[in-house]
Amino acid sequence: MRVPVVRFVFALLALVFAAAIVVQVFLAGMALFVHVGDWSLHRSFINYFEYVPILMFILAFPGRIRGLMRWLGLVLFVLCSLQHITVQLLADVWVLGALHPIIAMLLFMFSAYGVRQSWRWLLLRQDSGTIAA
Repeated sequence: MRVPVVRFVFALLALVFAAAIVVQVFLAGMALFVHVGDWSLHRSFINYFEYVPILMFILAFPGRIRGLMRWLGLVLFVLCSLQHITVQLLADVWVLGALHPIIAMLLFMFSAYGVRQSWRWLLLRQDSGTIAA
């Protein structure tokens, strides 16, 4: 696969993941402020995008993506895993369950960073270069 095409897919996945994080936060707000029954939507929606960061991490190698962007997918996947842990194991342990929204903010921050750094790859230009930071 050609490097620009791999980078295009990486950038598209970064954009999809960031949008999914926004939708996930919206679903949490719906459950909190509109109808408690909407928690099931918040709980199940993650299943549709939680492995996107693993694909990003894998694509970083054939895409010749270096630096923090290479490891971004792995960081996002670890944060998703921590989200599961804070809900399933730590929700009733002192204040550790309260880390769940903090990790959500980190997920948004890192996913927005990924979109910002890779947006030009969506143009499939030859001069888009390798991101090293």
